[in-house]
Amino acid sequence: MPFALLEETVMNQFDDRDNPDDSARPRHDEGIGEEVSATGQRAKGATKDVLGELTGDESLEEKGERENQAGRERQKKNDAI
Repeated sequence: MPFALLEETVMNQFDDRDNPDDSARPRHDEGIGEEVSATGQRAKGATKDVLGELTGDESLEEKGERENQAGRERQKKNDAI
């Protein structure tokens, strides 16, 4: 397999990972696990938001904003804290 084709195949396997995790549906039962997961989603979103701002990548910035907002919504629905 030529290197360029191999590189394209390897890179394409991550295409679905670039989609923002902007779903506000719970991933765990209510409690500490859900709270930690939502906090992680917010942190990941905030990081993408800042990196998007610093690099001028509006798409990354928007993805980060959506992920951060989804994490906030999950935390509001959760009664753990």
